[in-house]
Amino acid sequence: MPWLSCCHRAPKSKREDQYKVAEEPEEVNVEENQGEAMFSWERRPQMDIDKYRIHDLEGATEIRRGIAGQPMAIETCKNSKLLVLDHTSTITVDDCSDCLIVLAPCAGSVFLRDCQSCTVLVACQQLRTRDCRSLHIALHCATQPIIEETSDAIFHPLVLHYDAFVDDLIAARLSPFSRHSTSVHDFTPEKGSLHYKISREALELSSDYASVLASQRLLADVNDSDIPYCQEPFGKSHYFQAVNSDGEQRLTFVKRCQKVAQAVVASPPLRLVSTNEIDLQKHGSKLGISTKNSSTLVVLEVSGDGDVLEQIMTDGGFEKVPEHSESTFASSLAAINQIMLS
Repeated sequence: MPWLSCCHRAPKSKREDQYKVAEEPEEVNVEENQGEAMFSWERRPQMDIDKYRIHDLEGATEIRRGIAGQPMAIETCKNSKLLVLDHTSTITVDDCSDCLIVLAPCAGSVFLRDCQSCTVLVACQQLRTRDCRSLHIALHCATQPIIEETSDAIFHPLVLHYDAFVDDLIAARLSPFSRHSTSVHDFTPEKGSLHYKISREALELSSDYASVLASQRLLADVNDSDIPYCQEPFGKSHYFQAVNSDGEQRLTFVKRCQKVAQAVVASPPLRLVSTNEIDLQKHGSKLGISTKNSSTLVVLEVSGDGDVLEQIMTDGGFEKVPEHSESTFASSLAAINQIMLS
């Protein structure tokens, strides 16, 4: 679907041409050509483009499922609630205003262009905005988000739950524990002017927006979120780590670590400060961890102490990084994150 292949935007007058489906090949007379090989396009079912496009809505609520990793386009919508509840490969959102836009995990880039006064909830590999203003974005992003010719954008951590959210994250090759949404690259900065803000607080939705999510069994709550909610530490923090080994399936491992992180968030004496997921085959040596029979490491940084924390970590199969090694471990973790960001 070529209209989603890059961030460059075609002129509006020609946009409709981007959605034309190629003419079907001439029909083959099966009776006259029995035994002849069929071309691939004769066997391949035609794609219903409208299924992957939301456009020209005003004052509407639109829910899309069954996208199954295909690209998605949203265009020219006003004062609407738009929910895409299946993983995608890329998404473009153009010319939308005063909309709630909820996007299931995207394996590639999400582009927001010429949008204003929108609330966006999204997990993606990359986020880029262009010619936008007054955006509230709850974001979980594997890379540093990029803004261009954008003003008054506020970024919040994404807190979200629905039944298939973790499966969609994994299908989109995203981790609930790895994020680089705490910094933004402004491609068009202005001296003396800041075009964005970063908040560590979860985005508070209006009752109208919250009711739309609830009607689809979505929750945007800190305690229910499948992406662990992190806060500033109070006092000293400690690192805890868990590896998936001995053939443990990725989904099982992720859910095990999620359960531990959620237990920390739900315990008032404790505070989850940061989370990381590390590919041990690439970076294990930097942390001094053997990669034999292990592939992935999840690290939770927790502020607080006591029996409650010890019990949560023991039950979830996490081990504490020794205090004498914490400084070196933290430095190595920061270096790995910088490599992953670049």
